[in-house]
Amino acid sequence: MEETKIPAATEKAARYIDALTVDSAVNVPEAVVADENRFFTWDNEKRHPPQMPYLFDWSYYNGVVMEGLYDIYKTDPEKGGRYLDYVTRYLDAMIVTDGDGRKSLSRNLAGYVDCHGADCYKTAGLLVRAAHDLGREDYMQICRDLYRDLTDETYVNSTGHTVPREYMEAALGHNYWHSWNKERPPKYKVWLDGIYMLQPFLSRFAAWTGDERQLRLVQERLDWAADTMLAPNGLYYHAVNSREDVCPYHWTRAMGWYGMAMADVAEVLPEEYKPARAAALRTFADGVLKYQKEDGLWTNVADWPETETNRLEVSGTAMMVYTILKGVRLGLLDPAYREPAVRAFTAIVETKLVDGRLTDIYLKASANNQNNYENTDYYLPDEGKGVGPFIMAYSEMRMVK
Repeated sequence: MEETKIPAATEKAARYIDALTVDSAVNVPEAVVADENRFFTWDNEKRHPPQMPYLFDWSYYNGVVMEGLYDIYKTDPEKGGRYLDYVTRYLDAMIVTDGDGRKSLSRNLAGYVDCHGADCYKTAGLLVRAAHDLGREDYMQICRDLYRDLTDETYVNSTGHTVPREYMEAALGHNYWHSWNKERPPKYKVWLDGIYMLQPFLSRFAAWTGDERQLRLVQERLDWAADTMLAPNGLYYHAVNSREDVCPYHWTRAMGWYGMAMADVAEVLPEEYKPARAAALRTFADGVLKYQKEDGLWTNVADWPETETNRLEVSGTAMMVYTILKGVRLGLLDPAYREPAVRAFTAIVETKLVDGRLTDIYLKASANNQNNYENTDYYLPDEGKGVGPFIMAYSEMRMVK
């Protein structure tokens, strides 16, 4: 039954995506990036450079939107040129050249800094894909710098610290702290969110350059997360310091970040690592599918009932669609897993894509051991942290056989 809904759902999704991005007269990449007072319409956090000197247009949510568009391009490169053009215009707008001809991300335009934390590296996962596929040496040069920030034990960053020596702990499975821009560590050092922000970039660059040590570390990090962050109910804790010291909420979006990370990393890891990744992805899918609601969606906190404050939520649901469909496509999951993912996507389109707006996307939640997952003011339309995964889910739906 769900299979018959796919053409109408994907067509409606495509119209929405195009209107928001490639056909938009407002979300023009080079114009937005060039003006520190302008933001993409999906950027509901409205950061202002003098107050928040990091992320800006290099933010992870802009990166996820752009990577979703890049995914559309990759599904059909011959017909997807305008999506590629949009993405490269976004990336190119943030690159500057010094007097020696060296390319870098503009601190004023991109907002990137090397001393904030995991969020600053998500968009690098898009950049390294484009560098590889398009043969862009300028992109590759910047990727080398970003990779150096995270892996070079001799590199001292802009605040005098060395990230892999100070903020990557063996006790955490060599995972990084989620942020390192303050003197004290975050309340919980490892977040599911941060695994997605870092590991796809690191694994892609390491696979491309043959850095076997980093590939082993990526595998170790994911193995640690699969073991330490898994709760007895089959879901995953938002953040942890250890198996005993956890932020106990099962936020669907955080779990979605983790699922997406597993699917993306499995795409590039050496073959000998893939059985462990496939087993972890099956455990993940089996756990989250137990909490899929009858209509196909997931609530904001997955194991709580649907209420006005814990709504059926788009970003986490879209991430489950992407993770499961990509897992099936890569042969990591059995084809039987496809049906609930397709049902989830069609449910988003039928119930949450209303009058040209994608509704009920939760803005943000801090992993601080407090319930900040039920703020009704945070359910927003067209929020980038939901739009991006929705575009990614759509790209996978285009490949459903």
